[in-house]
Amino acid sequence: MSEQTEKKEGLKIVREFKAPKTLVFDAFASPEAFSEWWGPAGSNLSIETFNFKTGGKTHYKMEGNGHVMWGLFQYKNIQRADLLEFVNSFADAEGNITTSPFPMDFPLEILNKITLEENEGVTTLTIQGYPLNATPAQEETYFSIMENMREGFGGTFDQLEAYLSKQ
Repeated sequence: MSEQTEKKEGLKIVREFKAPKTLVFDAFASPEAFSEWWGPAGSNLSIETFNFKTGGKTHYKMEGNGHVMWGLFQYKNIQRADLLEFVNSFADAEGNITTSPFPMDFPLEILNKITLEENEGVTTLTIQGYPLNATPAQEETYFSIMENMREGFGGTFDQLEAYLSKQ
C-alpha cells in the first residue's frame, strides 16, 4: 500500500477467524469476553463501565509491564454481527479523554469501523481506523506509527483467536 493510500484510508487490517461472525461479534459485546482478549499481549484489562449500545461507552483500565493506561470506547453505530463503529481514546480514571501516555502528539480520538463477513464458518474481520478532529501534527504522528499499530492489533487479534478457540 502506498503512503498516499494509507493516509487516505488510515489504518486497515483484515484478519480471518475460524468462527461464526456472531461469536466474533459477541467477543466485543460482553464485558467478560472483551476483558479476556482486548489489549496488548501480557496486559490485564479490567472494565470500569460497559454500555455496549449505540451512544454507549466502555471505559477500561489496562495494566502491564509496570504501567497503567485507561481507554475509552464511544459507540457510534452497532449492527449486531455485521458492524461496530466506535471512537477510541486514551482516558483518565474518571473516563475523561486524555492525551496519549506516550511521549508523542497522538490524536485524542480515533474513529474505528469494524465489519464482519462470514463464509463457510470463517469470519473476516476488517478494522479501519482514522484520526478524528486531529491537528496535522497529530495526524502525522498517527501515520508515522502505522506499522507499530499493525503489530499491536496483531497481538490483540492473536488473543481474540485464542479466546474464540475456547468457545
